[in-house]
Amino acid sequence: MNTAILSASAGLIGSLIGGVSTFAASWVTQHKLLGTQTRMQHARQRQKLYSEFIIEATRCLTEAWNHQAEGPEVVSNLYCAVERMRLVSSSRVVKCAEEVMRGVIAAYAEPNRTFDELRKRVQQSSEEHEPLREFTEACRQELSSSV
Repeated sequence: MNTAILSASAGLIGSLIGGVSTFAASWVTQHKLLGTQTRMQHARQRQKLYSEFIIEATRCLTEAWNHQAEGPEVVSNLYCAVERMRLVSSSRVVKCAEEVMRGVIAAYAEPNRTFDELRKRVQQSSEEHEPLREFTEACRQELSSSV
């Protein structure tokens, strides 16, 4: 076999292998990057949903301290957020959100309270007086494990 043909063939095969390996490395890198970006975007969306739920639950709880519910519409935004969580959240987060919603509904059913009663309750600060604690811990755990 002619040495010129052998040298040219080796050069072409080397270039082909180099090109394929560069393409494969680039494809794997882009695939991993896209997966990471998608997970980060989903985590941001869940974080926004959880924040909206916390804000709405807190608003409802503080309103329930001195108002009786006039109808089910007072918890409609809360219910909507729980249903949206069913689409993207773990069962633990949904279960905790449902528990918060039940607590809000129960708070509306209780008699009105004074600010002094609220102050005393906050000073006691046991976990039973913090209705969102388990929910926020479940959310934090889910968000940290998904990224």
